[in-house]
Amino acid sequence: MTLHALPRSRLDRLVPPLVRDAALVVIVPVTEDTRWAAESAWTVARAAAAGGHKVRRAVALVDLRLEAPLLHQFKGLAPTPGIADAFASDAALSDVARDQDGIHFLPAGTPVADAAAVISSPRWRRLQAGFRNEGALLFVLLAAERLAEFGAEPDGVLALSPGGVDLGSVPGRALLAARERGIELLGVVRERWSATAPAATPALRIAERPSRLGSGLLVAAAAAAIIATVFLLTPHGAIPGSTSAARLPFSRESFGTAQASISTDSLSNPDPGLPTLARSDSGGWTLQLAAYGSAERAQAHVDHLAAAGIAAFVSPLAPDASGAVWYRVLAGAFADRVTAARARRMLWDRGLAARGAGTPLLAPYSLVLAHSADASRLRTAGLTGVRWGVRNAVLVGAFEQPDQASVAASQLRRLGIATTLVTRTDRTP
Repeated sequence: MTLHALPRSRLDRLVPPLVRDAALVVIVPVTEDTRWAAESAWTVARAAAAGGHKVRRAVALVDLRLEAPLLHQFKGLAPTPGIADAFASDAALSDVARDQDGIHFLPAGTPVADAAAVISSPRWRRLQAGFRNEGALLFVLLAAERLAEFGAEPDGVLALSPGGVDLGSVPGRALLAARERGIELLGVVRERWSATAPAATPALRIAERPSRLGSGLLVAAAAAAIIATVFLLTPHGAIPGSTSAARLPFSRESFGTAQASISTDSLSNPDPGLPTLARSDSGGWTLQLAAYGSAERAQAHVDHLAAAGIAAFVSPLAPDASGAVWYRVLAGAFADRVTAARARRMLWDRGLAARGAGTPLLAPYSLVLAHSADASRLRTAGLTGVRWGVRNAVLVGAFEQPDQASVAASQLRRLGIATTLVTRTDRTP
């Protein structure tokens, strides 16, 4: 399992693509700094409403921490009827909502004796369907330990923690349990990129273990005693804990034509040699299945996928705070997040990924070999290749930002293998 770091200063860029296809997202504070959590929740909602400065979206924010509300105090708002009152009287949400900073805000409302009845109400499923039908988005602020009680299956969960989440804690175990139920953990809002957490807040911990029945080396939740610290992979910007990497020369050549919708056929591998992406303009989205501390384990995972006809990338990332290089395993290439999520379910159904595993990731950059014949030497550098496009180009890795390709490029350069950085789409993100 991997949670992406979402620095609070960049939420206006990071949040819109994460929630673009969602109708209901639960926000979980995992910090004792309630003011920081409240401010971050409001920032997330405003970022989603702004839509990345392109299209504004109708967004509602509900404070469902009924016993200990957070959101109205931060804004200096007087207590008023809210979500608890609307559910008690079966009133419309518009009766208790107020406009605040362009957000439809629903406070917790009148204290109730039975908070569980509100949290577990089947009305949440109806609200989720209604918001989806209108193309709107409902954020619900909820304590982590109440996730299992929630009356709908959210389209995703965002954690709020300035320094990271200890998955051995009560909130951390609740997040792991949600992931096991198939709920997507979209990321953790942090104060900064760095994976080095403040002394009072342990760094996010992630466990790796082989999956059962020989289905490959997949990341899964393990007991707290065997949890290993792994840096938070970042959707945009520099690698956590790394120094600034030298920028690689970038080629806008895509080896493709107009971008088109991609079906799950993108995962097919008709070529008995290198795994092959079905289209040259195959799309910037992929599925992150694992992150390993050794190239050999990542290669073994990719080999297992390739044997089942799945084109997958090994993507080494720059050293984290401990100096270690981590090797991500990314499967497939898709035009959008929705298609990636559909392909993930196919992997689950085929037993090629543990149910709940696989995070859709916008990673449109890859390295293309100058000479395809060099593909036979990739494993010497701990890497694998994917056949791509009508020119039989060979891709190495999939990266969210150009600088993330620096480790792989350096490894190949030491072997005398020349590469160029490209995108797998006709459009540069």
